[in-house]
Amino acid sequence: MRHDIRTLTLPARADEAGDDGERFRAVADLVDRAYGRRFAGTTALTPGEQLAAWRPSSVDDHIVRVAGDREPAAASSIWLPLRESTDLLDVGLIIDPALPIQRRRALADALMDDALSIAAERGRSTIIGGSPAAATGTVMASTGFGGAEPDDPEVGALVDRGFSLEQVFRVSVADIRELDLDARLAAARERSGPDYELLAWEGATPVEHRAGMRALHERMSIDAPVGGLSLEPEEWSDERLEEFERRTTAGGRTLRTAAVRHRPSGELAGFTSLFVGAVLLGDGRDIARQHDTLVAGPHRGHALGMLLKLANLVELRDHHSTHPRVATWNAEENRHMLAVNEATGFVAVAHEGVWQRKDAA
Repeated sequence: MRHDIRTLTLPARADEAGDDGERFRAVADLVDRAYGRRFAGTTALTPGEQLAAWRPSSVDDHIVRVAGDREPAAASSIWLPLRESTDLLDVGLIIDPALPIQRRRALADALMDDALSIAAERGRSTIIGGSPAAATGTVMASTGFGGAEPDDPEVGALVDRGFSLEQVFRVSVADIRELDLDARLAAARERSGPDYELLAWEGATPVEHRAGMRALHERMSIDAPVGGLSLEPEEWSDERLEEFERRTTAGGRTLRTAAVRHRPSGELAGFTSLFVGAVLLGDGRDIARQHDTLVAGPHRGHALGMLLKLANLVELRDHHSTHPRVATWNAEENRHMLAVNEATGFVAVAHEGVWQRKDAA
């Protein structure tokens, strides 16, 4: 079956009238339905938040390819790094979950072939793709943690095109209404000791902490588990940090950050951040999204990961009572962080597989 696949033109505003606005909103609705089922509602965005998330930046170019017109059946979200890992194309498929499995497989095949054609045109020899996954499966990740089933349409399209499953992420949710946060935070402070001071802020990083946050973001690109994925270390300038913070809040979301400072040296020892939607979405989607969490190597062993998580959950409770649940994504092989999450109160609700294919340059 032939599929007509076209590039989505992003409107200036999410509520823009006319063909571009209508088509964007139809695709945003498709994302909401497809990812809502796949990730148990943890990735829900308003159209305004989705539009902001899809805009290209100085760090990444972004293309959305759509199969179907007024009522799109499927789409692909294609990211092209512009600074590091410039040989890479990252593609995610968004397929209407209500379609029959044979139709979903045909769309997955068509969109993957389309993405591979774009990779060849752009000179991108490393292609990364995502798929549904589980804690185990017929195809196991190269890390030994997590797997996927080839009879899933997206998995089958990747397997048949020579992709290898490199990593599986666990998606977990905690309900802070069920946690005794104050007592646990006090205990975590005690365990971490007097050399570490908690900091917290909303939105842009305060000037006095920018150098420390730049360094932590760079460490995040090195220290976070990536399995066998071919990703290069990142370099963060003040401009990159400011652009990241503008982009992640442009659609109305709030960025909250908690950090720990090592008092004797004055350096930031770790951080965690989360996003909170501007609008409480329906169907119980009252979930804030955990972003990065990192404790720098020299400061590990002081229970700072637990301290940071609990501190930001208290910030969420105190400032965003409409979003009492938090979702977080962690690599299945990152057993230490998963243990911290489980001890905090997070429960697994979904998994995501990350696949890779390397072509001749």
